[in-house]
Amino acid sequence: MTLGKGIKTIRTALGVKQGVLAKRVGVSQNYLSLLESDKREPSVSFLRRMAKALDVPVGIFFGGEAGFGRTAELRELFVRLEALYLDEKPRPIRRRRRTA
Repeated sequence: MTLGKGIKTIRTALGVKQGVLAKRVGVSQNYLSLLESDKREPSVSFLRRMAKALDVPVGIFFGGEAGFGRTAELRELFVRLEALYLDEKPRPIRRRRRTA
């Protein structure tokens, strides 16, 4: 999977519209579209901002497990991704509040 496809897959699995994510990370929707179609390469700092906006670890965009510490949430995310590829309606992820 390419980086752009990984970004789009995660965004859609979380149910976040492209325009909403673009606004959260401070870029145009057009730029985000170019990233998702692999016509632009994002910087590491941009990927960090995007990961923070989506509340996921940066490594998820690469399809790896780098930075995963929340296995239950990761499993739920991949169940939703699988549902997308099977043309099923994905279930919403219930966010747990982080405790300090």
